[in-house]
Amino acid sequence: MEIYVHIPFCERKCYYCDFLSGAADADTRQAYVDALTKEIRERARSFGRDNKVTSVYFGGGTPSVLSAEQLESLYSVIGQEFNIDSNAEITIEVNPKSGRGKSEALRRIGFNRLSIGMQSSHISELELLGRIHTFDDFTECYQEARDAGFRNINVDIMTAVPGQTQQMLAATVDKVMELSPEHISAYSLIIEKGTPFYERFGDIEGPVVGEEAERKLYWMTVDMLKDNGYRHYEISNFARPGFESRHNTGYWKREHYLGLGLGASSCLADKDIDVRTRNTTDLAAYINDPLAMEEYNVLTRNEMIEETMYLGLRMTDGVDTDEFEKTFGVTVRSLYGNIIDDLVVQGLVYEGAGSLSLTDLGIDYGNYVFSRFVK
Repeated sequence: MEIYVHIPFCERKCYYCDFLSGAADADTRQAYVDALTKEIRERARSFGRDNKVTSVYFGGGTPSVLSAEQLESLYSVIGQEFNIDSNAEITIEVNPKSGRGKSEALRRIGFNRLSIGMQSSHISELELLGRIHTFDDFTECYQEARDAGFRNINVDIMTAVPGQTQQMLAATVDKVMELSPEHISAYSLIIEKGTPFYERFGDIEGPVVGEEAERKLYWMTVDMLKDNGYRHYEISNFARPGFESRHNTGYWKREHYLGLGLGASSCLADKDIDVRTRNTTDLAAYINDPLAMEEYNVLTRNEMIEETMYLGLRMTDGVDTDEFEKTFGVTVRSLYGNIIDDLVVQGLVYEGAGSLSLTDLGIDYGNYVFSRFVK
């Protein structure tokens, strides 16, 4: 299985962010680390050491706002309580500013993959987004990570930022490619309720820059990255061969994972069914009782099938129809034959030998395609 560890703190919340995160003082952060340590130990009792952990992912928020000592303490407890595979992918997200000065410590702790939230190379876009770093902060953080021995680095890029032109985005992509990270995530900005961006841009449908402009920016990014040797393996993710995110691929393939921390979700097996849970999203309640749950859902067989379809279609390799039949005892076509035929005629999916995947047009209309597999 996989493990996700949520660190819900950041120095300042970005204007577009609706994640479960925010600023906190040192005492609150330490109280959270203490509660998280307790949760790790308690949850581990349910698994034993027979379950091999193939990946660990520290996300947020901004995990790098914690001290190196706090991060080491948390990872040490996970290592004590769980059977982490010797070849496991161990990722931590860092902000270019709060991550500086910690690379050597992170490598010493055991992290072997870094995900740096750059977003843009332009100060005007970074300020608009409410980011606390500059591009110089990013390049210094990146070089420091290389010097510390990180050989698997992801860089986040944000597209469809208000006022963003193709020239501006191309300049950002070019600068990232000059550094040659192993992995690049390119996400289109989405305006979410409850954020300063929602108050500023209002209740709009679709991207701020308009759907046509957003698609042009997206496909320009795809073409640039593919031309430079990056494999477009998921709608928003690109990697050098062999450096696809194993942790996130596990989500899309519905591998089981344990979520630890405030609001963290889990998908775990209980005999022949899957159970999805979510920890409490109330920080004070979590610190008081880190085992408190907010949701507990037993997935039906149909729900598991639907998730397999719409999550699998996010990957450019698509849904492995042979594996689907082994798992569920029925073929994809027996369940969705008419829908598949309709989508093929529309040019939205490609049905190959042993797979069902989105076409380029299908990526543009992904939400529509996904909805066809959900009753």
